[in-house]
Amino acid sequence: MIMRLIVRLLFLAVILYGILPYYSLYRLDHALVANDTVQLGKYIDLEQVRDNYKRSLRIEKNSHDEGFASRMLRDGANSMSAYTVDQAVTIDWIRQRLSGSDQRETASSMFDQLDHAFFDSPNQFLVRLGELSDNPTVLIMKRDGLVWRLSELYY
Repeated sequence: MIMRLIVRLLFLAVILYGILPYYSLYRLDHALVANDTVQLGKYIDLEQVRDNYKRSLRIEKNSHDEGFASRMLRDGANSMSAYTVDQAVTIDWIRQRLSGSDQRETASSMFDQLDHAFFDSPNQFLVRLGELSDNPTVLIMKRDGLVWRLSELYY
């Protein structure tokens, strides 16, 4: 009898784990449509999104020896791109990318464009908006406790 209870609880936990990212995606979509920036903040990890953009823009050191001027230019460019990302990537910017509307317009649901949503790994959930052949918007959500939050955005 105890073994049956343990199996049922384990089954329930697996089902709950599988449903939670879809629920977070639903709540994110609801916040987008309602233009609720407080709710959006709960489902978007803004710092992680910014860090990923900074990492993609970062100019790495050349393999050969470089001079002081090259290092200074590279470091200056990296600082400027980091500053630009901090200023440009906001909750409203993400909202516009996901819904295709600005702050004054009523947003359309992400589910109108949803093509794929499934686990990429146990702690990562991949969402694709638009068909693969049509340059889709890709969202990567990562688990933060019981909530799944948008941590990467590619469009």
